[in-house]
Amino acid sequence: MISFKCKNCGGEMSVDSSGALVCEYCGGRTYFDDKELSGYKEFRKQMLNYLRGIHDEKAEGKKTEDYLWDSAEEAQVETADGETVTIRYLYSYDDGAAKVYLTKNNALFIFGAAEKHLADKMISGIGMLSFPPADMKGLNECFPRLNGSYDLKDGGVMHAFARTDNLFPLPMFGSLKPEHVAWIVSRLENICCVLQYSDLVHGGINEDAVWINPFNHHAVLMGHWWTASKQGIANKAFGNPDLKGLRSTATKILGMHKEEAPKEMIKFLEEKMPNDAFSDFEKWDKVIEDGFGGRRFAQMNVNF
Repeated sequence: MISFKCKNCGGEMSVDSSGALVCEYCGGRTYFDDKELSGYKEFRKQMLNYLRGIHDEKAEGKKTEDYLWDSAEEAQVETADGETVTIRYLYSYDDGAAKVYLTKNNALFIFGAAEKHLADKMISGIGMLSFPPADMKGLNECFPRLNGSYDLKDGGVMHAFARTDNLFPLPMFGSLKPEHVAWIVSRLENICCVLQYSDLVHGGINEDAVWINPFNHHAVLMGHWWTASKQGIANKAFGNPDLKGLRSTATKILGMHKEEAPKEMIKFLEEKMPNDAFSDFEKWDKVIEDGFGGRRFAQMNVNF
C-alpha cells in the first residue's frame, strides 16, 4: 500500500472524494491526479468495506480478511543463510530505527546492519516487562509477543511479532472522535501502569508505536521498544515520559475533533500530570465519569 505523510505534522493522509490527500490531524491538503492515486484509493475502498461488514461476515462464519489481501503489496528480504523471504503486506511505515510491515499474521520490524544493536535493545526492553501475579485483565496481551527473529544477508535483522485479527497501526485511522480516543487513552493508561509496575520507562509512546483493534477496543504498544530503560531518578525528576507520550498521542489523534471533546478531557490532556501512572489512571477514571457520563462501548465507524 502507498503511504503519504503530511508535510505539516507528519500525520497519515487519506484520500477524499475529490482525489485530494487530506490530513485528518491538521487539515492539510495535497493534490494528485487519479492515475497516481488509483491503487491507493482502491485499497482504501476495500479497507472501508471490510471494516463495515466484518461483524456480519463473522456471524456467517466467513473469513473476513481474505479478500482484503488481494490488494497486498510485496517486498523481499534475504536471510543470512541465503533464503529469500517474500513479505505480503497491507501497510508499511518507518518507526525510527526500523521499517515496519503489517502482514496477515505478524508485525515485521526490519533493522539494517547499522541499527542491529537497536533490534537487540527492542527484545531486551520487552523482556524487562513484568505483570501482577493475578493478571485478570490479560494485560500481557497489550505488549508484543515475538514469533521469531531472522538474521539478514545485509547484516540486519528481522523481528516478527504476532498480529491478531483486526489489529492495525493507529495512524491508519486518522483523527478520531473523542469517544474513541477515550478508550485508546484507557488502554494506554493500563499500559503505563504495567510499565511502572515493571519499574520500566518505554520512552517512545506515540501514534506509530500503538496498534489498535477498533472492534474490541484492544491496543498493543508494538513499537519503539529500543528506547526502553529501567526507571531512574532522572526520569522521575523530569516527569513520566510515558504519561507525556500518552497525552501527546491522544492530542494528535483527536486532531480536528479536539473542539468536540469534553472540557474535562482537554484539561486532563493539557494540565500538569502526576509522575505516578496509577494516580493518573484514577484522574482519567474521573474524566470518563464527568466528561463522558461513565464507561460505555462506542462502536467505531471507521472512514479511510
